[in-house]
Amino acid sequence: MTEVDLAVIGAGLSGCSLISRLQQLGSDLTIALIEAGRGPGGRAATRRRREQSSWLLNHGAPGFSLSGSLPESMEELLAPLRSAGVLHRDNRAVLSLDAQASLSPANWPAACPDGGWWHGIPCMASICEALLDAAGSIHLSRQFETRVRWLERRQDHWLVQNEDRSWCLRAKRLVLSGTLLAHPRSLKMLAWNDVPLRSAVKEGVDVGLDTALSLLQHSQTEVRWNLMVDLGELALNGEKLPAQIWLNDAAKARWKVERLVLQPQSDGRWGLVVHGLDSGEAITPQNQSRLLAQQQQRLLNLLPELVQALPVVSAALEQATPLGVMRWGASRPLNNPLPPELQWCPTSGVGFCGDWIEGPGFGRAEGAILSGVNLAEQLHADR
Repeated sequence: MTEVDLAVIGAGLSGCSLISRLQQLGSDLTIALIEAGRGPGGRAATRRRREQSSWLLNHGAPGFSLSGSLPESMEELLAPLRSAGVLHRDNRAVLSLDAQASLSPANWPAACPDGGWWHGIPCMASICEALLDAAGSIHLSRQFETRVRWLERRQDHWLVQNEDRSWCLRAKRLVLSGTLLAHPRSLKMLAWNDVPLRSAVKEGVDVGLDTALSLLQHSQTEVRWNLMVDLGELALNGEKLPAQIWLNDAAKARWKVERLVLQPQSDGRWGLVVHGLDSGEAITPQNQSRLLAQQQQRLLNLLPELVQALPVVSAALEQATPLGVMRWGASRPLNNPLPPELQWCPTSGVGFCGDWIEGPGFGRAEGAILSGVNLAEQLHADR
């Protein structure tokens, strides 16, 4: 059985930032990164098509905003990415769509943040990939396409296993960069009969962990259904398309869509992602396929209305190829953030990072990165 000093579950921005910052601090911890997806990225993931290696479509976050002034530790983490051209300022237009399908410049903070939009080059997943590459390979192992189901806290270590227990790992410390293993939503979404972290450490054993789990139990998140479309080549004739189109409140109420994202491909084609809002029906393994099909058809039916102010995109819909819907079960936390002092629970040897940690950037990528940086410094000091 493989044994490491630290197991990190989840290869999104926070988990990858944690690992990269530990390397910057000179940590000698052996680390295992476990991720359910095919590669790093989390909600900043990129869809790749097996038969077309050049196709890169950001089907989660299309970019993120950063404050004008960041903590020194976070600047140190991001500076190499900026200098390498992996993290790049996106100066393309962001527009607003109203309920009459008319376009105008967007003028609210979520759509046009003060610090501007930043994105990964050539794609959003490149940010997480670069963070892991910076951490090196000597002390880091990566386990993708592995969903952790079982957690067991023994006297001085954690036992981590997948659903059928065909894979397991022993770790002295554990970090969750997502809430699924600690939140009751896993009971319905995955038809589990327990919350893994709560089962692993019984109530009363670790007061700090009890407080953290109690807060998480009451936290709520947004759900997104993101439709991906291959628009093919567009006859732009010098026309510049916006990077994003955000729907205003009236438009969101009418179409139940948050925004449209347009992404050029290296071969001249364009990809489109429609960020659809949730219908409110609880997601279970039994109804997931039906809901995916319903949401895909709903969003496809809406597209002609949504892009009518962009004739070149509208004309491309006749030949466009739908690429499916990506369901984000927890696209953004809404409330009950976890206080930073509960990020690390030394009694149980378990820590947390993600955009659900309280502080600057809560609910945003900036908060996810900052939480990883802060937890890395706690772990390094507590080694």
